[in-house]
Amino acid sequence: MKIGYFGIALCATALSATIANAQDINAYKLLNLSLEDPTLGSARYAGMGGAMGAIGGVSSALKDNAASIAAGTKSDIGLTFDLYSNNDGQCSFAVSDASLLFNIDHNNNSGYMSSALAITYNRNRTFDSDMFIEDRIYNSTTNDHEEGGTDAINFAYAGNINNQFYFGVAVGITDLRFEKNNIYRDDNVYDDYEISADGTGCNFNVGLLYQPTDFLRVGVGIQTPTLYNIDESWSFIENKKETLDDYPYKIHTPMKFSAQLGFMVGDRANIGIDYSMRNYTRMWGEFANLKMRQLEKDIKDICKTQHTLKVGAEVNVVGGLDIRAGYAVCTAPVLEAKEACNKLETLGGAYVGDYWDQDSEGTFYYGPIYSFTSPKLRQYISAGFGYSGRVAYVDFAYIRKLATVQYMLQQPYEGTCNLVSTYANELGDQKYGSNHFMLSFGFHF
Repeated sequence: MKIGYFGIALCATALSATIANAQDINAYKLLNLSLEDPTLGSARYAGMGGAMGAIGGVSSALKDNAASIAAGTKSDIGLTFDLYSNNDGQCSFAVSDASLLFNIDHNNNSGYMSSALAITYNRNRTFDSDMFIEDRIYNSTTNDHEEGGTDAINFAYAGNINNQFYFGVAVGITDLRFEKNNIYRDDNVYDDYEISADGTGCNFNVGLLYQPTDFLRVGVGIQTPTLYNIDESWSFIENKKETLDDYPYKIHTPMKFSAQLGFMVGDRANIGIDYSMRNYTRMWGEFANLKMRQLEKDIKDICKTQHTLKVGAEVNVVGGLDIRAGYAVCTAPVLEAKEACNKLETLGGAYVGDYWDQDSEGTFYYGPIYSFTSPKLRQYISAGFGYSGRVAYVDFAYIRKLATVQYMLQQPYEGTCNLVSTYANELGDQKYGSNHFMLSFGFHF
């Protein structure tokens, strides 16, 4: 792998004052910031693989179907702690879910029987990438590290009609924090590129549930696109010389469509099946209140629809003790690296399809100066147990995430700073795993 030339490409950019502020807004970056981990929530929700959109009764499920909070009969307050680790040695501890749910009985025998109000906090994504590549031929190393995450605070209202029809609406206020550090070293060059992005956004969630029998409940849900306003800053240290810049931009994530099935065997067991889809060709980015046509074209050329399937079950063992298991899978939201690069060949061979400028000395690249991750299949395997009494409950869950990605690295081409797909194909598919150990406790009232 001729990764040693990566540093030469960085030097050639020089990051002069003429670099366009929009340099880092590209299809792969928007995609990375828009993805979510579908099983994160309370420990009960996570233990069932997040397949609780039709089962309902837990506030975490309202992100899949806002009507789900009306399907329960109890009010509660809950808190979830999450110990996170991955195969690269990263480790963190945080509150990943918190909820306050009020179930209001209208004391009607029919018609509008009850309603529910909820305020929730939920972790939607953990950035957990860490890559280290050593090229012995050129005596060079490249280390690429990402961390941060996305969170949402939801305000929801839902209603129950005849214990048969349920509806719900929710407003979500989202928060994004993303940090990336890319370090390249060889015998002659030391380059350190750091980026920090903070953003806020909002979305709306609407859901419907229908229960034709005591055994079956079906649902549909729609989540509007999230519009993020992001402030980003970066620093580039090239052989001890530092360059700084910052700029704002917007990201428009795709809409989410979902459908749910819930099977309820009395008080003995629950089985949930959730499906959702997001068409990532509908993403777009905006800089200085202007949409970028080339960026939209690149997104439509290389992105595609992601399908997510979640399956989970819980079984009552004895008394208030339940055991749970779940599985979720997300398909690739983008073309294979080689195919994507071929789609973008008209942009000087650059796999990211960003911005170019021409002057009297030739073509100079003004695009991103660090590597990108092209996501492929993601799988989530979960298990857990919990105990619920008359007043209090406690739940534990474990999630194992298995992801496949392609790392796409920069390379000079024929004396210029063009980018080609060589490295993504030479490195092949990279697999990594991460773990979530989740503990929830709360009170019914």
